[in-house]
Amino acid sequence: MHKVLLLAILIFLATDMPLPIHTSPERGSHYDMKHFVNTTDPIWTYKTTNDGEIICEVDQMESITQVDIRYQRLFLMRRKRYEIPLRGQFYYFHRDRMTVTSRDMAPMCTEILLYQARDMSCAVIKIKSLTERGDARFDLRIRNSSIHAKLHGGCHNFFYFHVGKRPVYPLYKPTCQRVLKRPK
Repeated sequence: MHKVLLLAILIFLATDMPLPIHTSPERGSHYDMKHFVNTTDPIWTYKTTNDGEIICEVDQMESITQVDIRYQRLFLMRRKRYEIPLRGQFYYFHRDRMTVTSRDMAPMCTEILLYQARDMSCAVIKIKSLTERGDARFDLRIRNSSIHAKLHGGCHNFFYFHVGKRPVYPLYKPTCQRVLKRPK
């Protein structure tokens, strides 16, 4: 009787313990959002699945620390230039993402780095809203120093793989460079 009870306890304990199973690493875990955004080079949203009225969207870093980045998001909407101060918070255990808030800490979205070129010229980002329900959107972002070069094939392919059949909206064109200049 005691043997049966002891066996039952051992089976219960054995099935309740997590077993170390070696699998491939979590996708995106080898990408580091902080490394991609840590540049004085403006980062353009080149293409997106977001169908808003925004064009010429670009992020410009102001400062960066181990835990966060402060930056300006500039864009045109109905021919008017907007400048939004933002903060991105990095995570030690999820290096592929950052939570974007306004400067007064109102939550906006989580940005997840799905792919980045080895030379850091471009990246594919998944954006999940923290305030609205709905599908995530995908952005193809390119550093300003690479905007006129041939697009990295990996970024292009990875972007369209994740986009699937959703419509894609181009946000960048060469005249967007004027957004970087402060109005007089």
